[in-house]
Amino acid sequence: MSENLQIFASLTVAIFIEAAPFLLIGSLLASFFEVFAEEDLIARLVPKNPFKGIMFGLFIGMLLPTCECGIVPIVRRMLGKGVPPATAIAYMLAAPVINPIVMISTYVAFRGDLWMVGGRVAMVAIVAAAMGWVLSGASMRELLLNPSASHSCHSGCCGHDHHHQHGHGHGHRQGRLLAVLRHTAGEFLSMGKFLLLGAIITALFKTFTPAGVLNIFESSELLAIITMMVLAILLSVCSEADAFVAASFSSFPPAAQLAFMAIGPMVDLKLIAMFSAVFKRRIIFYLIFGPVFLVFCLAIIMGVILSRV
Repeated sequence: MSENLQIFASLTVAIFIEAAPFLLIGSLLASFFEVFAEEDLIARLVPKNPFKGIMFGLFIGMLLPTCECGIVPIVRRMLGKGVPPATAIAYMLAAPVINPIVMISTYVAFRGDLWMVGGRVAMVAIVAAAMGWVLSGASMRELLLNPSASHSCHSGCCGHDHHHQHGHGHGHRQGRLLAVLRHTAGEFLSMGKFLLLGAIITALFKTFTPAGVLNIFESSELLAIITMMVLAILLSVCSEADAFVAASFSSFPPAAQLAFMAIGPMVDLKLIAMFSAVFKRRIIFYLIFGPVFLVFCLAIIMGVILSRV
């Protein structure tokens, strides 16, 4: 028993320590975006063509990375500034994964396996584009609970202050930098709790699950995919760190690990709570069940592809 406890403690610490630096870097970059970025500029740059708008939404995360914790209030303000729903929804679902920090963390977590990095990006991009297209015809009134209050969700949605401060002068710039540091600290501490919880549950699962049960998951790709998707939704690990949790399930099929990394940043418990504070019920249904269904189908397809690589 003492040996199992040592293994459990070692796994928990190893997962947390590996992932924490990427969570910190991601929190810092997201904080710079929260404090300095202007959604008016994004609205002016968005292409009018819906298809081009979706592509713009998919890859703007490369320039404006943010984790899923702060993405919902950002997208609410984008919609209020006139950003088309197709672009805003695609950005909301894709940005937590299709950004440099998350791609690098995935690369490191899977020891340089580009198939896992590319598979994760491809799955998220397909789902985000599909949902952007499905909701492209919706108006802001059809999407939002309170369309007239496009700036009302600066703090309550995810427990952080997402207010953009404006002004001029050296003192104000210093104030903005302090705001970045405060936001970074709050983001890291808040999401660090989810990372620690994910590391603990993962270590418990790997250490104390009987070998016979693990063999069932390892031999059944379908069951492994479903299990990993449920875990991703329940654990709510931040996208900058979830690859390390997924990689720790090394005996699970790669398709199941991809499903974990794809669905978590688009649908988890904290996101569902934020969706309910911002979007109407019908839209929440689409934002939850659409990605779940698509990720499940894509994971099955990815399993077939990866088995032949």
